[in-house]
Amino acid sequence: MDKYDIVLDVSKTGNFTKTANNLNYSQSAVSQAIKAFETEMGFPVFERTNSGVRLLPDAYDVIKSLETIHREREKLRRISDAMTKSEFGTVRIGVFFSFAITYLPDILREFADLHPNISFEIFTGNQDEISDKLSDGSIDVAFTSKYAVADFTYHEIITDEFMAVLPVSHPLSSAISISIHDYKNLTYILSGEKFNFEIGEIVHSLGISPEHTLEISDELVALKLIEAGFGVSIFSKFFLDSIPSHARVVIRPFKEHYYRSLVIAQNTNHFVSAAANTFITFMHNWLTLHIKKP
Repeated sequence: MDKYDIVLDVSKTGNFTKTANNLNYSQSAVSQAIKAFETEMGFPVFERTNSGVRLLPDAYDVIKSLETIHREREKLRRISDAMTKSEFGTVRIGVFFSFAITYLPDILREFADLHPNISFEIFTGNQDEISDKLSDGSIDVAFTSKYAVADFTYHEIITDEFMAVLPVSHPLSSAISISIHDYKNLTYILSGEKFNFEIGEIVHSLGISPEHTLEISDELVALKLIEAGFGVSIFSKFFLDSIPSHARVVIRPFKEHYYRSLVIAQNTNHFVSAAANTFITFMHNWLTLHIKKP
């Protein structure tokens, strides 16, 4: 509490004693604060009367300015609370679609039960998009591939295997496992991360350039096209575990067995709020309990 708050309260009560009781000050402290403010302004703000004080006509603009200052200070206080107090604020999360529809709902539900005053902004995207947002500070924490966040601080939580996905009618659908070399002469449906990141490394390191006639940004749409017999693709097991059980595709492991590490990542070059740190700690603990470590 400072003299601005005292002046505002006196302008409402019209009485030093009432303001002293409201703000838990002595009457003399209130009187001294008003005198100090009037000295600072260079002119009287209140007229003293037998029953108390009243605001002078020329001082109405002063009170309006003090009310604006008060509102902005309250706004700054709320911002400060959101950034420094672990029970208030907004946590910005970047996740794969598959994580968003599998683990994230349970994580958020349990977290919200413990921390009801913390809210969330959730962004779903591919590795490039999530990495960009983590880099520029648009999100506080990311669930993504280790490959995409090598420059950030991360904690590995899941080992994820890449799988071959084919139409039910495909000649290779009866095989127990598929060789990556079998993809050389097949029509490939590009989706999500296309031939970037780990999938790109797998394909290009073997000198394979599958023919692709369709390029889709949405993995679920790509699955529908595989169902319809347009081609084959490669998806992570983590994503495939999240698709509807009625999807009419054949999923097979590769004989060569390819994996990636999924991680929780944050950018320590950007300030992370106390609320975000509370969530990150909770998320680590939750995933440790519910997911087998790689």
